[in-house]
Amino acid sequence: MRLQFNRDTKLFLISTLLFGFAFSVWELFFNLYILSLGFSSDVLGLIRSATPLAALILGLPLGLLSDRIERRTSMLFGLLIGSIGMVFEVRLLSPALIFLFGLVQGAGFMLYQIAKPPFIMAITKEKNQALVFSLNFGLLTVASMLGNIIAGQAPGFFDRLFGITAGSPASYQWVISAGIAFASISLIPIFMISEPKKDIGRKLLRTPIKTVIKKLAGNPIVRRLAIINVITGFGAALLIPYLNVFLRQKFQISDDLLGLIFSISSLLVFTGSLISSWLVKITRSRIIPTVATQSISIIFLFGLGFSPFLWMAALSLMLRNVLMQMSSPLLDNYAMLISEPETQGSIASVRGIGWQLGQTVGIFLSGIVQTRFGFPPLFAATGTLYAIAIFMTWTYFRPEEKKTPHAGKS
Repeated sequence: MRLQFNRDTKLFLISTLLFGFAFSVWELFFNLYILSLGFSSDVLGLIRSATPLAALILGLPLGLLSDRIERRTSMLFGLLIGSIGMVFEVRLLSPALIFLFGLVQGAGFMLYQIAKPPFIMAITKEKNQALVFSLNFGLLTVASMLGNIIAGQAPGFFDRLFGITAGSPASYQWVISAGIAFASISLIPIFMISEPKKDIGRKLLRTPIKTVIKKLAGNPIVRRLAIINVITGFGAALLIPYLNVFLRQKFQISDDLLGLIFSISSLLVFTGSLISSWLVKITRSRIIPTVATQSISIIFLFGLGFSPFLWMAALSLMLRNVLMQMSSPLLDNYAMLISEPETQGSIASVRGIGWQLGQTVGIFLSGIVQTRFGFPPLFAATGTLYAIAIFMTWTYFRPEEKKTPHAGKS
């Protein structure tokens, strides 16, 4: 099948690829950098909670802002502000200041993420929407794969180049700073995008904010989307940001092997994201493949957590990631399909607030649990919370999808 996308879609996907490459470096090494400074796991949890906390507090105002200005402008300024926050997080040594600029990072990236789903809807034909959502998500994982491969080798390179001690703060600082510098390149294709004018902004400027908020609060579908994201975000935050720490502590693996494992996982997630759009065509549903893949992923989550062998844990991690994450673009697309165009940014922000609420609490509590009890309770809690969210997704949205024919189209 030959894919034909317009110029703006191509630029958007290129930017996604560039940003994903840079951000993967951050995710791979920021935890290890903070720990190398001598801080404990509970301090790490507090620092990591800053980004979702900012998104939680500012999510709705940013969503309303995104609905009133161009999506392109929102993405551009969101990336810029988020990158500035990251720069200071790896240049300052005070936990309080790192936390402060984590708030800046969270606000910027929340604005960026809120604007993405409505922008895809604006530039994509309905028949291609599931595919473009999947490609956007899949390219993030491909970029993450490349970033993990290169970043896994980078500490050794900088150590040899500058005579830095392996595993030292300076070693990780160089690698992360290089990734942030690369992230600035992703601003270029966004700057070149010319968003279609649909007069949405001027229409919304005449709508009082109180009216928009009341409309969102009175919509049961919006509330359900938010609740499910709270539960899923909480479960994910307890464990997923710390999987690199888990593998390092349990199996004492090197940085380059850690990067290889996560890079292969990212490649598989990319493949799964493309398969997900095919599953939409087969099932004529976005909810069926979401529930099926997420349910199976829980099996491999426990395989990762309680396997005594590295190869088994690594394989379980890869399969868990591909099954759990291949459903993410389908839920994003479904949420936009059942939303009015003039409130898509606000609804994306409500979903984001739900996710970030779970993230803020989960990331902080995870650091405390790790310090006192280790990782086994976290795997059990995450699996349980995922199961609850999956049940709610099926119960809430499958009947709704049947009543909304366009929501099941590919």
